[in-house]
Amino acid sequence: MNTVRPVAVARVSLPIRRPRREVFLALTDPEMLCRFWPRSAGAQVLETGLTTQWYLGEVPVTVTCVQIVEDQLIRLTLSTGARIMLTLDRFDDGGTVVHYCECGFGAEGDTASQEVSRVTSAAALMLSDLKALLERGAETRARADSQCLPSAA
Repeated sequence: MNTVRPVAVARVSLPIRRPRREVFLALTDPEMLCRFWPRSAGAQVLETGLTTQWYLGEVPVTVTCVQIVEDQLIRLTLSTGARIMLTLDRFDDGGTVVHYCECGFGAEGDTASQEVSRVTSAAALMLSDLKALLERGAETRARADSQCLPSAA
């Protein structure tokens, strides 16, 4: 008999009052990414099939871009086993709602809820940094916290 195991998933959604195109470019351009998420995001713009190395804090992580749908979807796998999906939906007045979903970060057993909480908090900080950067041009420096996603450990 097969045993069904629950999968821990971290989800965060945040509206950003910028066009989807602008948000998408910020999430795929390594120079922009480094301003709100990884310390280093490689040298190439994310595209389907690209494998690159990011530094989340001091930890090097191999990132493979599994799928890109222009202005709508980014799917990544990390060498840590984590899988990340970012979807971009239209929001009022031409803005964008960014949905972040991550699974495969090793949350199991009694500590699963704590791991989900940590990953969710880190993702929320990262999206908040992106929002501040795109809406106000502000770099909040909460990035140091958002880089330390438990999936990167």
